[in-house]
Amino acid sequence: MISILFILGLQLLQIRGDMTFKVICDDLSTIYVDGEEREAAGTGAWNQLATLSISNDARAVGIKCTNTGGPYGIMSQIENSAGAVVDVSDSSWQCSNTAEDGWATADFAGQWDAASNEYRHSGYAVDQGAWAGMSPNKEIIWTGSGADTTVYCRKTLPRNNLEVICDDIANIFVDGAEREAAGTGVWNQLSVVDIGVGAQVVGIQCQNTGGPYGIMADLKDSEGNVLMVSDDSWSCSNSGDDGWSSAGFAGGDNWAAAADDVSHGAYSSNNGAWSVLSDDSKIIWNAAGGWTVYCRKVLQ
Repeated sequence: MISILFILGLQLLQIRGDMTFKVICDDLSTIYVDGEEREAAGTGAWNQLATLSISNDARAVGIKCTNTGGPYGIMSQIENSAGAVVDVSDSSWQCSNTAEDGWATADFAGQWDAASNEYRHSGYAVDQGAWAGMSPNKEIIWTGSGADTTVYCRKTLPRNNLEVICDDIANIFVDGAEREAAGTGVWNQLSVVDIGVGAQVVGIQCQNTGGPYGIMADLKDSEGNVLMVSDDSWSCSNSGDDGWSSAGFAGGDNWAAAADDVSHGAYSSNNGAWSVLSDDSKIIWNAAGGWTVYCRKVLQ
């Protein structure tokens, strides 16, 4: 029974697109997600890895670590539901010896220093123990002073925004779950959905109610860099099969590469709400046509 529940739990984790946060600290750690303390086994020992599930919508994580003597340090990583590492402890984190109000939330505006990654922990530096198998890109972090016995380290997680326009009515899905967004009911309005950093699959259902048809989309990180565009690397169908917008969906003969040469007079011009989309975004549709189409893209 326990093994069955464990498997079901893993399947639910994958369906929801949750991420896994792994933390190790010498010696005692307290873990926060969006300002809330989270319980996890292993936080009371320097050589045990604490692992907890966090939402793909999480915006900030924080680790309080108290050194009770001897070596000190923090290591962490965040994995998406497919096991791909999307964040590691490094100098992109911030650390302080003072816990200011809201320090573990995304809105925190304190002027904290970048985490120091110069200390070499003799145990953590060896790829063995509970931390074996963590990303080789992780770093042992702390404040800039080894004299600090309790430190607070935080990271505001980057956000990826999916931008979508559809002629005429769109429904947007991330890892199998429909996401609400303004503008989905109008052909000339852009819809923007924050999909976090761990999403594996995005899907767009688009219904054409008459006249021109087409879908355009791109994915941008929090700095505006384009990570993905609508093109023939997407796959489309006129049938919304079970699980079509989820990871692991295999599809059938009714799924094929998106047609990316769709003619749409308005979308082809660089004005209107879609002008913010990448110049590389193509107008796509199901190659076999249809009034309602389903297009999906595997991100990672």
